[in-house]
Amino acid sequence: MKNVTAVEIVLSYVSLGWAYVLFTSPLLFESSDNWNQVQQIMPYEWLVGSVAFVAAMIKIIGLILKNKRIRWIGLIMSAVFWITIAAGMLIAKGYLDFTTGFVVYSGMAILSLWTSKEVMLDGRTD
Repeated sequence: MKNVTAVEIVLSYVSLGWAYVLFTSPLLFESSDNWNQVQQIMPYEWLVGSVAFVAAMIKIIGLILKNKRIRWIGLIMSAVFWITIAAGMLIAKGYLDFTTGFVVYSGMAILSLWTSKEVMLDGRTD
C-alpha cells in the first residue's frame, strides 16, 4: 500500500489553513458576495471551518494508521466539501460565473475524487 500521496498532504494542508482562517474570521461571510451561497448552506464560519478541519483530520488519521478506508472517507468528505464551496462560488452572483475560486475549488474536488479512487485501488492485482 502506498503510504502517502502528495494530494492528500496538500488537501489536508489547505483544509487546515481554511479551518484556521474560518475559526479566526467570524465576519468573513459578510465581507464578500462570493460567500453568500456558501452561507446559505452552512451559515456560520465556524461550521465551515469545522467541516474542513474534520475532513483534514480524517485523512491525517488514515495516513498515520495506514488505513486506506479511513483515507478514502476523508477524501470523499473533502470532495463533497470542495464541491459545495465551488458551487457556491459558481452561482454567487445569481448566474454562472466561472471565477478563479470556482476553478480552484472544483479542481480540488476533482483531485479528492481521483485520489480516493487511487487509494482504494492501491495494491489490487485485478
